Amino acid sequence: TDHVPQSRWLDDWRMLAAHYKGNSTIIGADLANEPHGPATWGDGNPSTDWHMAAQQAGNAILSNNPDWLIFVEGIEQYQGDAYWWGGNLEGAAHDPIVLSQSNKLVYSAHDYGPEIYVQNWLQAAAPSDLAKTLPAVWDKHWGYLAEQGTAPVLVGEFGGNSVGTDAEGVWQRTLLSYLKTNNIGYTYWSWNPDSGDTGGILKYDWKTVNTDKLKVLNAYQWPLPGQTVAGANASNVSNAYQKP
Repeated sequence: TDHVPQSRWLDDWRMLAAHYKGNSTIIGADLANEPHGPATWGDGNPSTDWHMAAQQAGNAILSNNPDWLIFVEGIEQYQGDAYWWGGNLEGAAHDPIVLSQSNKLVYSAHDYGPEIYVQNWLQAAAPSDLAKTLPAVWDKHWGYLAEQGTAPVLVGEFGGNSVGTDAEGVWQRTLLSYLKTNNIGYTYWSWNPDSGDTGGILKYDWKTVNTDKLKVLNAYQWPLPGQTVAGANASNVSNAYQKP
């Protein structure tokens, strides 16, 4: 922007990479949250080309901290096709991100259901129809990168209040099944209950786990450290948690 030039952004990432080098609790950098609006991919315009900026930032970070993973989100619109903010990675098919260390690249998408906004691909005649139509939508916008072995993919945000038989619930359960089938990682939005439109894993007392959500997520979770059964003792996390 006029107030924060790209040079400042790159310098800040270099500083953070150097500052946290050797800190094993930090695994990488998600370069920017939900690029959207005028953001482009691969058109060479230095004012809007997120592909170009992501490569520059990723390589700047790796020059100071070669251990970090570089998470690159998508944009909103690619060649006239609009999707969720940060969720459109269609451009990577023709213009992939190239880093100085190729094994540090992770593509990251954000995806939401009709509870946030009833996008045209979420307007099925019946909620049950979404389970049939949604996988092709995800394949097109970001899933293909994992399926084709281009690079790992992380769905960095998804979540919703319902996991039932309504459109929101069908979307959420179908997405989790898709991620499991395609071995795609995720981080869930969100743990805390006051996260906006999606609610949280915790209910509004900040102590009680939403067991309906947890049952759905348990279908595709890694075990807690020291555990052998995925999700078996997830409630222990909430029991140990104390609201700030």
